[in-house]
Amino acid sequence: MASLGTVSGRLGTPATGRRQLRRRRAGRPPADVGPVRSREEILDAALEAFGAVGYDAMSVRELTRRLGVSHNLVHHYFRSKAELWRAAIDHSFGTVAAELAAAFSAAPPQADLLASLRQAMIIFLTVAARFPANGLIIVREGALGGERLDYIFTRHVNLEPWRTLLARAQREGKVRADVDIRTLFFLLTDGGAGPYTSPALARRIGGPDPLRPAAIRAHAELVADILLGGIVTT
Repeated sequence: MASLGTVSGRLGTPATGRRQLRRRRAGRPPADVGPVRSREEILDAALEAFGAVGYDAMSVRELTRRLGVSHNLVHHYFRSKAELWRAAIDHSFGTVAAELAAAFSAAPPQADLLASLRQAMIIFLTVAARFPANGLIIVREGALGGERLDYIFTRHVNLEPWRTLLARAQREGKVRADVDIRTLFFLLTDGGAGPYTSPALARRIGGPDPLRPAAIRAHAELVADILLGGIVTT
């Protein structure tokens, strides 16, 4: 927020400034006051808000109030709440999907299948930790179903590389034949990413801060090792 001196300077004399401030609606920040926020900052804040309260309860006006920016600034980038939601989803889920796709494409064709599965799990969990709201959003939209879930799933959930790795490992007898992609998906997203979506609960249980970089990496490796230990053939 701007200092009082800066505000007075923009409004003119103290008396003029008081008259202009009185004419503004209470609680509404002036359009020319407040820090300029980048598109990415707005998306990060919107994603957190959508994750915390859901799409219907999320208010763009409340978001701008918390950011300390003009309502018009958000509308400069996004014409509606629906467009803001889609942009936030593309920003966060899109980043996770892109980094996973890069990891899968970089793996050599004849790479160790179990090592590749382990690495994919670790990458997913470490990237997911950067966007804790993703877990909250996918759980809510996954329970409701509908257009928003369709948007997330069709654009940003690509299970084919996982299916391919899993099928190859099963054909070679390295992974149990009864392991399916849906079980693996939920163990990773609802289970493995749990400390990121429920950090307060994770802190109450004890242990290091779940969102510290070292803790994120250690947790990701531990989860990957436990999951692999449960699905590999002996």
